[in-house]
Amino acid sequence: MYFGKQVHLRRIEPDDLDNVMKSWNNLEMRQYLGHALPFSRAREQEILDELSKQDPWKDGYMLLAIEDKNSREFLGSVSLMNISKQNGNAELAIAIYDPQNFGKDYGTDATKVMLWFGFNILGLESVFLHTFTQNERAQRAFKSAGFKEGGVRRRGVFNMGEFCDLVMMDIVKEEFFERYAPGVTIEDAE
Repeated sequence: MYFGKQVHLRRIEPDDLDNVMKSWNNLEMRQYLGHALPFSRAREQEILDELSKQDPWKDGYMLLAIEDKNSREFLGSVSLMNISKQNGNAELAIAIYDPQNFGKDYGTDATKVMLWFGFNILGLESVFLHTFTQNERAQRAFKSAGFKEGGVRRRGVFNMGEFCDLVMMDIVKEEFFERYAPGVTIEDAE
């Protein structure tokens, strides 16, 4: 439905379960999601069933599947959470599931497309996120998509045996529109 240079974002569906389960319980990926607990197939099916019905305004949540634009290979998911109509903001979260797809700019492209969706379709004013200070690859991707560092939440989450700091980042609509004019898709930009 929404296209970038390398990715296609579409609604997550309950029948995505097999693709999700291939890499979802991979510690290399999950360690950066704030919890490294594995999910059972049954629990993940419940989650997908629920998320596939979410309405961004009513439920404050929008989860989209990330696919390779050409091959349609399932790569991961990207979401806008805590969508606030009153404040015009939302929190972004993204995961490329298979470590073999890390470092290929899929995450950067998917982030840009989701920002386009947030600013052009939902009419948001700003989007923010939190990432582990040690996740430098993600920070580079977010900066490439236009996010700016806003501060550090010290010892904000317990992960992998220690309390870790979180980098807070955000982008406002005007900053995004300086790079991508209103209405121009990421696929057609630049």
